[in-house]
Amino acid sequence: MGPQHLSPVHLLCLLGAISTLPRAGALLCYEATSSLFRAVSLHNWKWLLMRSMVCKLSEGCEETLVFIETAEGKWLWAPAGCGSRRGVVGFKGCSPASSYPQQVSYLVSPPGLSVASYSRVCRSYLCNNLTSLDPFVKLKANTPRSTAFSSHGCPTCVGEHSKGCLPSFVTTDSCPYDASQCYSSTLKFQAGLLNTTFLLMGCAREHHKLLADFHHIGSIRVTEVLNVLEKAQIAGVEPSSRGPAWGILSGLLTQVISPLYLFIFRRILSFHINLGSACKFHKNPVGILV
Repeated sequence: MGPQHLSPVHLLCLLGAISTLPRAGALLCYEATSSLFRAVSLHNWKWLLMRSMVCKLSEGCEETLVFIETAEGKWLWAPAGCGSRRGVVGFKGCSPASSYPQQVSYLVSPPGLSVASYSRVCRSYLCNNLTSLDPFVKLKANTPRSTAFSSHGCPTCVGEHSKGCLPSFVTTDSCPYDASQCYSSTLKFQAGLLNTTFLLMGCAREHHKLLADFHHIGSIRVTEVLNVLEKAQIAGVEPSSRGPAWGILSGLLTQVISPLYLFIFRRILSFHINLGSACKFHKNPVGILV
């Protein structure tokens, strides 16, 4: 057979296919973002890696995760369907930064609100392949837990304003003695396709910017704006362990029911309030975002 000649259409298709191949010396890295605030579990969270990207010649593969958690105090008030207490924000992609091994540390350490980060930049084929929260499991295992909690409490939530941190979902948690000030801020994390804004509320050592010294976490750009708190919240005033409806109803009943029946009614109502105030999370909390 004689020599085969490519038609212009076939030639364009071939050139297009060649252009998508990794360039010599260029890395192929995973590309993903994560922004999850509901039912985050340290052991069941899974990051599915579905996409990859070709980096520029001088770039490496980055993966950065931020784990946010409130203090583990008891609920002083928790409405049914209450808000979230943990959050994970992450970025995977190309980075011009020099390579560095994995770095896992607390940016804001317990007691009270805590913010931990994991980050690394590597330069081998699809090396940014972390899919779990194992680095934070090990970090928490080596961190002492607060056991002494005060009677002061603060509104507590981590999540988006319009979803998990609606006013009706926010719990009031007791604060550790060493972190009894109420804190509230709006945080924005941005990197590549990652662009998430969320509310962070809880107990802290002071009501000032927790991430004032961290404008970037890996490639993630951090913006923090403090929210205005009432004076009573800043002081960490002890909240009522029941909603306002309890006080109104109890006041009315004292005028029409004998002390013995009132005591019995209060015990029954208290039991139902505590039973109904447990958070209604998903049964299988697997946080998957790509």
